Parts: sequence; C-alpha cells; structure tokens
Amino acid sequence: MTRAERLHRVRPYLACPGCRSELADAGAALACTSCGRSYAVRDGRIYFREPMAAEDALDTVKGRLKRALGPLYYTVGVQVLGPNFPFDYRGKILAHVDPASTLVIDLGAGNRRVSDAIVTLDAGAYDAVDIVADLTALPFKSGSIACFASRSVLEHVPDLPIAIAEIQRCTRPGGLSIHYTPFLFPYHASPHDYQRFTHTGFARLFADWRLVEQYNTSGPVSLALILLAETGATVLSGGVESIKPYVYLLCCLVLFPFKVLDWPFIGRPSMMGLAATMVTVVRKRDA
Repeated sequence: MTRAERLHRVRPYLACPGCRSELADAGAALACTSCGRSYAVRDGRIYFREPMAAEDALDTVKGRLKRALGPLYYTVGVQVLGPNFPFDYRGKILAHVDPASTLVIDLGAGNRRVSDAIVTLDAGAYDAVDIVADLTALPFKSGSIACFASRSVLEHVPDLPIAIAEIQRCTRPGGLSIHYTPFLFPYHASPHDYQRFTHTGFARLFADWRLVEQYNTSGPVSLALILLAETGATVLSGGVESIKPYVYLLCCLVLFPFKVLDWPFIGRPSMMGLAATMVTVVRKRDA
C-alpha cells in the first residue's frame, strides 16, 4: 500500500483539528468547511501543523540518525543495540488487529513504518510519516478510528490528559488502543520528556475502557543496563552535553549483549514494579 493509497483510505475519517468540521479538497490543501483553516498537502503528506524541530543535543543526534538510517535506526539501533530488552511492536499490533482490513493509526511513528497498511502520524515530517499533526489535536472525526497505537511517545506529550481525551474521542466503540510506555527509565528528550507510567497509573488513564492485557516488556536486567549506560555517558562526557549522546551510544555498544539475560523476567506480574517499559492494550466499551 502506497502513501497515496493510505491517505485515500483515511480521507473519509479526517476532520479539522481546530473545530472538528468536514474538510474539503482544495488542490494542494485541505480546507475546513466551517472555520476556514487550510492544511497543506506536500509530497503526498498532510500537514495539520508545522513540523517539530529538535531542541537539545541528544534529540538532534537522534533526529539525524532517524533520517539517515530510516527503519534501521529502530530495527538495529533500538531493538538490537539499545540496552532495553527488544519489544515486537509490529507483532503486538498484528496480534490484535489486521491493518489490511482495519484502520490503524500509529501515533508518533517517527521514521519507522511497521506495516504498509498502517497510517503513520507524527509531529515531525519524517519520510515514513503520512500525517503531520499534534496528539492533542487529532485530525479525525469523533468515534471513527478502529485502533490507535504508540511506542515510546506518550511520555513526550506535555498535555497528556488532552492527548488521552483526543484518543478516546476519536476511537470508535469497541475500538482498541495499544501503547508501549516507560516506567523506570531515565530522562530522554524528544524534544522534551514529561512523565512516567506505573501499570496501575496507565490503566487509570483509560479507566472507562476494558483492560485487554498489560505486562512488563523489560525487567531488572534491562533496568540495570539502562542505568549503567546513562550513568556512564554522564560521567565519561564530563558534563559536556554535546558529546554525551555519542558516549551514550558507545556505552550501549558495550552493554547491549547482556540484555538477553532479561528474558526470564518478561511478562511476569511480579516484575511490573521493576519494569523499564511495559505494554498496555485497552478496548473502548460499546456505547
């Protein structure tokens, strides 16, 4: 499925993020039929906001790597070389929904496309992004989307209650929400970092929904390696923020093989209190 096909598929579900009214096709833009706002369409991508820019050294390096490496940044850089136990994000989505027949929106997708059938949304205009928009003003009609998914995104949203309310508003009755989130994890700006989630705290964000599944995707070994990498980068960089990202990457190269030792601790309820990361799947109750 091409980007043009994905956008054609999602087009009937789009609405003005400002006033939630219908959008009319206007050549190189989508125009709101009510408030008159106009949203540019460039390179086949829809812009509901100006692309977000990096604001610190680590985020700048990450942005460059995402653009240079594309999917390899995630499949090799994050999944293999990162200190955290790998999580099969694509597999988790496919375990609950078929994107080929059900509309799935990947929120904060970055430069990674896990399926050609999934519509990607991000605040940055990466090559793999279909829709540039803000999570606190989603450009979808109320009760229209079958499934929203996100990976390491919600901790970066400054107005989280608004974003959660938007996800809830746009999800249709019986629809799914799949989110991979950090708990015991160091500060990581992208471009900012605002919150962490306990398993009970995250479930409470969707208190009116049915909890389908929730488990830790990493354990005490990953937690130790992440803290070692962050501490090593901080100490060895001598407090120089411009070189800290590169020292951090070097620390990850040294430590990543040991994360396989975390395997026995994955998916164990007793380890939820020691999880660096977890996944939560919830279903919106029927009206």
